[in-house]
Amino acid sequence: MRRSEAGFRCCLLAALLAAAPLAGQEPQVLSLEDAFELARRNNPLLRQAVNELELTPAGMRAAWGAFLPRLTLGMGTNVNLNRRLQAEDFFGNPIANPNVEWVTASRSSQDISARFSLFEGGRRFHDRGAERARGVARERRVEAEMTATRGRVATSFYETIRQSDLLQLEMAILEGKRLDLESTTRLFELAVGSRVDVLAAELEVQRQERAVRQAENDHAKAVLALRAEIVAPDMGEFTTRGTAPEPFDPAALDEVALIGRALDQSPLVLQNRAQVDVSRASLSAVRSARLPTISLTTAFFQSGHGQDYAATFQPFSSDSRYASATLSLSLPVFTGFSAERDIANAQVELANAEEEVRQTRMEIERDVRSRLIDLRGAWDSYRLAELSSEIAEERLRLAREGYRLTTVTFADLQLAIEGAANERRTAIDARYEFAAARIELEQVVGGPLDGGTPLP
Repeated sequence: MRRSEAGFRCCLLAALLAAAPLAGQEPQVLSLEDAFELARRNNPLLRQAVNELELTPAGMRAAWGAFLPRLTLGMGTNVNLNRRLQAEDFFGNPIANPNVEWVTASRSSQDISARFSLFEGGRRFHDRGAERARGVARERRVEAEMTATRGRVATSFYETIRQSDLLQLEMAILEGKRLDLESTTRLFELAVGSRVDVLAAELEVQRQERAVRQAENDHAKAVLALRAEIVAPDMGEFTTRGTAPEPFDPAALDEVALIGRALDQSPLVLQNRAQVDVSRASLSAVRSARLPTISLTTAFFQSGHGQDYAATFQPFSSDSRYASATLSLSLPVFTGFSAERDIANAQVELANAEEEVRQTRMEIERDVRSRLIDLRGAWDSYRLAELSSEIAEERLRLAREGYRLTTVTFADLQLAIEGAANERRTAIDARYEFAAARIELEQVVGGPLDGGTPLP
């Protein structure tokens, strides 16, 4: 026993010496909202979805730009070198060139043209609608990623709180077993207890010290998992702060109302509906390829010519100028069945998008019912665990009193201690399992169950 006490003092002294240099470095305290904010800024999947929002303004500008004329400005210059050994007479017969030399000529030209699409079968309107639907789909994807990220972060955060509570429980059990060791030692010194009980008490203290170290490791791994969720590898040491959400009886939750909320506001359903709008607008745009197109093209052209290099790089040539305006009508008579192929592809994409919505709705309805069953089961487990914990605590209190009065053996006391500890661990786990079940249900519903703020 004296060796055990000396070893404990040495360990305590070593811990104090190790903690002395870090006394002035308090770890950062992280709340759940802080974790949400870090994940919102750093999560790669969420940032990818947010980055895609930048495509919406560019796509809408391009869709509106389709209604504007296409302007083209061209400039060019060239030099021609010609040397002929033979020529042709008036009758086209080849004759020898009496004056063989290089002949050089130059030319510069500028042109500007504008093309107006007067009618394209409504394709531009359909393209604009499809682009608007794509923007809505991107926004819904951000909402879906945000909901999923909040759920993962909240689950990891409450896991750190659970491990912290379990660590405090193990430390409290260790303190109780040390007190039991002192009581057993006094009884042995009074010749009431036995040496076997003292050794058993020392063994229980050592076992509980191992349990405390294991709980510390579990808490450290939970903090590491939370660090990965908030994507803050360079963040210093931190600890979490918060309380477990209070469980409630889910019997008051209306299953039909929850399913209706999930089908109306779930980001996944809204994202799939937007994709249906995209496919429908794309199908209308492809069908417009069968209609005639009317366009107006205007052009202005000027050029200059000169001998040798006189007209090279001449910026404003004015030797010849002309302008034109052309109104054209194009009717697709036969396109090699490519239009039919494109329409068939668009129809299949629309049908698949509608089936995706139907599949998502069925999965959400199933998930709401399943998560609600889990929540009700977690509530029953929590109530029973709390009741069992109270009974075990009362049993332990009576066992300790009886042990001090020597009416209860040390073995019976240890059974009461282990029973109370196990029931308390179960109660803590049940409390946080209820919180996890609630988070999962809120993710499927797409918002808090009570219509207010999410979990604290």
